[in-house]
Amino acid sequence: MKVKTYDLSLVLLVCLIWAANYFVIKAVLPYVDPITFAFLRAVLGGLFVFAIGGYMVKGIRRADLLWLVLLGLFNIALFLIFLNVSLQTANPGVDSTLVYTQPVFVAALAPLVGEQLTRSRVGGIAAAFAGIVVIFLPSIASSTLVVGDLYALVASLSWAIAVIIFKRWRSRINATAITAIQSVIGGIFILPVLAAGHPFLHPAPLFWVLLAYNVVLSSGLAYVIFWRVLARMPAAQFTSYFFLVPVFAVIIASALQLSAPPLNELAGTALVALGIVAVNR
Repeated sequence: MKVKTYDLSLVLLVCLIWAANYFVIKAVLPYVDPITFAFLRAVLGGLFVFAIGGYMVKGIRRADLLWLVLLGLFNIALFLIFLNVSLQTANPGVDSTLVYTQPVFVAALAPLVGEQLTRSRVGGIAAAFAGIVVIFLPSIASSTLVVGDLYALVASLSWAIAVIIFKRWRSRINATAITAIQSVIGGIFILPVLAAGHPFLHPAPLFWVLLAYNVVLSSGLAYVIFWRVLARMPAAQFTSYFFLVPVFAVIIASALQLSAPPLNELAGTALVALGIVAVNR
């Protein structure tokens, strides 16, 4: 399926937002425990989207509620909890690599929504994932296995399942409504985990700035775009673009450090680009 320039621009914007958010999450965790942060991001993100587009929440049938509950569980609660917890212990490079195995999981599950896995698509996904491994190879080679690595994989799988759930649903509900409702439902699922844990919050001024980035951009704008474009594209093709998130994160890090990217990062980025082109042939 040929991707429209407008859709491609929107997907690249989401990739940039989530690439920058990797640094935001790392910066915010000293101020708040990961479960509290997941809860605040989910609920406040949902309420923010309700505030700007609540009038679009209409035409929801009882059958739709089950799908929204599943999205809230897999795309919000499980994904955010395991993502945030993984960032506490996992090596940053390893964590990025494992979280962005998501397109690989989506490709494996794509036949459940009637998508054919061509050799070009499988080869492209393999090449793009190999590129991510090459980018973070020094970090991966120097790390040891920690429980955060497993959490990152679980987060990735949960995110992939949410994509397949959405494609199975074939919803006609507005993407704004889906984003708002799934976020609030996800926050409700997080509550028992929060109650059973040891929450803490140090509301320094920087904390509110970082939280606002997550609420407005990462959970608000990005997910509205995510669902809207996913509704128009095959799941495996759409998620292949998200191999760019760790690539953009590396580029941002190099820019902040005013340093040229090393050879492995350049080679890995080329592999990711080649893989995405192959998937979209």
